Amino acid sequence: MVTEEQDLKRESLASEEQDPFVIQESDCCGNGCTNCILDNKPKPSRRLLLAGKRNVILPYTKFRLIWRESHPANDTVLFLHLRHAVNEEDDESVLDIPPGHHVMLRDGSLLRPYSPYWSDFLAKEFRILVKLQSGGGMSQKLASVQVNDILEFRGPIGNYQYDASVTKCLFIICQGVAIAPTLPLVRQVLENEDDMSRIWHLVCSRDLQHVYFREELLEFARNWNYKSCLYLPHQQCGSSACQAADHCLPECLELAKSLRYKEAAKISRLDISELSSFANQNIPGTRVAIIAGDSRFQENMKEMATKALDLEPANVYLL
Repeated sequence: MVTEEQDLKRESLASEEQDPFVIQESDCCGNGCTNCILDNKPKPSRRLLLAGKRNVILPYTKFRLIWRESHPANDTVLFLHLRHAVNEEDDESVLDIPPGHHVMLRDGSLLRPYSPYWSDFLAKEFRILVKLQSGGGMSQKLASVQVNDILEFRGPIGNYQYDASVTKCLFIICQGVAIAPTLPLVRQVLENEDDMSRIWHLVCSRDLQHVYFREELLEFARNWNYKSCLYLPHQQCGSSACQAADHCLPECLELAKSLRYKEAAKISRLDISELSSFANQNIPGTRVAIIAGDSRFQENMKEMATKALDLEPANVYLL
């Protein structure tokens, strides 16, 4: 009798016999991703080369869902934790998903890219944040997925490469759930004691309840070279003045009480004037902007950041 574990192992071995770098037109999800899989052949990272092992996710690979949770303020946002479904004691593989890269989920003919906000190189596990879209085929699949179900992913996809030897001023601008792929980018800098780069993390959310990974941002703020600001144009409290304005006023005491130590927030959208306030030329380092959000947000922010922060176009990366 063939067990599920044996069946998964056999399928995994069969997929490894194919060239994992072969990318076909059918591998594109058709969503107009900034970093399309057709344009970004996976490249081994430095740690993968040093490890001397194969990246298990290069071909479509089965991962088992080991944990899922809905966001407390929005049940259409899911946190999913996945682990490589084939466990081998002598397995010579690792899971290499560099910061700034995404993976492709496949379900039959449906394809959808997701950006891990955490991954474990040796344990071959990763986590993604999913925003369920009404009527979306993949959203319907993920809405019903349960612990121990199997999902297929391929990756990594992307072209962002970080050089820790060059000091930078990193302006990381994100929108809504797209904050997820920016977290590994921040950790990459803060966990390297030799990296003198500075980070400005500019987070655009509907309101304070929809700031995802708020605790992680507060933890980042313990570092000397990290600052963040929340932009909350639809923040609303129950005071009569704020109710009349249909949003909280800048001087709102309720919002001030809701903020934590070293947590900055503004009741406005991030615009070119606000971006210009961060353009301090006295701070050393190459100016780099990393923008995560939907295509319209990316293009608008790219145009504003290039002007406001005096950036070279080559130093603007869209996730």
